[in-house]
Amino acid sequence: MQSGAGMMIAVDVICFFLAMYLTLAVSYLAVVTVAACSFRKPTTQTAENVRIAVIMPAHNEALQIEASVAAVLGVQYPADRFSVFVIADNCDDNTAELARQAGANVFERRVPDRPGKGQALDWCLRRHKETLAAYDGIVIVDADTTVAPRFLQEVAASLSAPGTDLVQTADGVSNPEQNWRTALTYAGFALMNDVRARGRARLGGSAGFKGNGMAFRSGLLLEYGWPAHSVVEDVEFSIRLLLDGHVVAYNPDAVLVSEMPARRPQADVQRRRWEGGRFQLWRHAIPVLARAALTQRRWRYFDAVLDLLVPPLSLLVMAAGLLLVLALVSRPVWALAAAYCLAGTAFHVILGLRVNRAPARVWLALAAAPFFILWKIPIYAGILFGGKETAWRRTTRQAELEREQDGIKDRTENQDSTAPKA
Repeated sequence: MQSGAGMMIAVDVICFFLAMYLTLAVSYLAVVTVAACSFRKPTTQTAENVRIAVIMPAHNEALQIEASVAAVLGVQYPADRFSVFVIADNCDDNTAELARQAGANVFERRVPDRPGKGQALDWCLRRHKETLAAYDGIVIVDADTTVAPRFLQEVAASLSAPGTDLVQTADGVSNPEQNWRTALTYAGFALMNDVRARGRARLGGSAGFKGNGMAFRSGLLLEYGWPAHSVVEDVEFSIRLLLDGHVVAYNPDAVLVSEMPARRPQADVQRRRWEGGRFQLWRHAIPVLARAALTQRRWRYFDAVLDLLVPPLSLLVMAAGLLLVLALVSRPVWALAAAYCLAGTAFHVILGLRVNRAPARVWLALAAAPFFILWKIPIYAGILFGGKETAWRRTTRQAELEREQDGIKDRTENQDSTAPKA
């Protein structure tokens, strides 16, 4: 009898803390989503005098580097006001040669014992500081990215706005039509990279960096270098800058897109890196930010804590489902809390995708959300029990998979053609 009563108390305690955490996270998402509806970007009318250096870190990107460089060189911006610099980082292919042929300036880095995007950027910013100091702004763009024609115009306009030193551009997905996985990844990018960035900036917080399309006043970036070397160096660096008093602005009209993995093995690698690295930040970033929030009492620090505390939406739904199940053996009030969390999450998704103007294919893919959540369960299990992500692992591109398949097909056909006839 006593053991049964103790078990019920334990379940109630678990439900209480789970309900409080989920309610806080969902309420924050709802407020940020509503705020996103009235967001206005920082900008000036004309800013074509801003000299911009576009830096592309690249590791074995021979299949895509030419197209990415060409997209930047083809933007609607005075050709004498910007340059493209490719960091060929520990490449085993001809990325450097192809980048030069496409019109980029190339910095080749050979430090095999210190791989990683953050390490490559830090090396570039310190080694080539004098070259980059000739530019007013620096934009970091991934080597598998396509930028919109007005990308640099929008970056220049934001960096020219009073009080704006840091800008995150709209980082999106280029292949939402490929299958349900890429469509739901588009939805995740739209909500995380666009809607939350709009809402956080509108409320006076920092939009934060998303890893791709990060723009800086060159003097500020060259002063710091790139001190963040974890697998989520973008978030780590934006927190460092925030603690030093620098807020990241957001421009949804400076658009760039990247291909997302359509197949499970490649998507698994990418998700483990993103979400595992974000969870690793909790241990040291949240206490530091919470201390700054309590001592300085500024919303931007409270906002950063709340943003980090919000789990991925799939995990949020799983936790609300767990709370609903626990309510069956505990108190009905926990079912009400679970229902609030599920309804709040749906509100965030529906209103957020409307704010983002998501294509019809993305809305249709929401029907596959349960499969998406089931796919994420082993990923979270691996993060929880498989140890932390300490090394950056490159995601295999679709073009590489297709080339590999073509190679296998060619070898098979050659073997068939040379085989003795019966």
